[in-house]
Amino acid sequence: MVVGKLTDSALDRDDIEITQANDLGDLFLRTPSVSVGGAIGIAEKIYVRGLEDAQLNISIDGAQIQGTLFHHVGRVSVEPELLERVDVQTGAGEATSGFGVIGGAIRFRTRDAVDLLEPGRNIGGIARAGWFSNDGYKLSGTTYGRLAGDVGIIASYVHQNRDPYEDGDGNLVAGSGAEQNVGFVKIGGDVGMGHGFSLSYEQRDEEGEFGARPNWPVLEGDPLFPAEAER
Repeated sequence: MVVGKLTDSALDRDDIEITQANDLGDLFLRTPSVSVGGAIGIAEKIYVRGLEDAQLNISIDGAQIQGTLFHHVGRVSVEPELLERVDVQTGAGEATSGFGVIGGAIRFRTRDAVDLLEPGRNIGGIARAGWFSNDGYKLSGTTYGRLAGDVGIIASYVHQNRDPYEDGDGNLVAGSGAEQNVGFVKIGGDVGMGHGFSLSYEQRDEEGEFGARPNWPVLEGDPLFPAEAER
């Protein structure tokens, strides 16, 4: 018997750490079949071989991401710092991938507390600070602990503030600045016999001045609109 597996690209924790991704665009920078449009979180749209995320089956911890707020706004928003693994399947998928696999499937798996704990430890934390030479900074704090066995809890908060950046010619890119705040809490882990569970909650807020179509370039003279997004 011959079994074909259509997952043709995978990013594990080591890949994510080496990339030091700040957003989904950085995360998929080395995956040729995947591109991410939009300079800010609210506008990030994932494309697999030219097909946008509405034509893909995208899941986070096994839960499918469905629905669209506005067709110029991305419906997938994941903080790379919280990811343990990403599997990418390009092209029409197998039946087990579910509905909406016209362009492929992307499966995100977030980190569990036990993924972060050092051997013999029951509690830990991570604090990070970053600065962008193109006018911006990012701060994050994560705490995690073991509840029982391989079941634990993880809580993370990320704040990012970026001014409009300059392109390669030194021109200011209008509508590319934003302030983002992300809160994430997850309880879960392995409960034995190959079984596990996870329960998570995320609160994401973003505000700034964007173009009428946030995922498109803002041309000279085009108006900007103050906007807030909450998910």
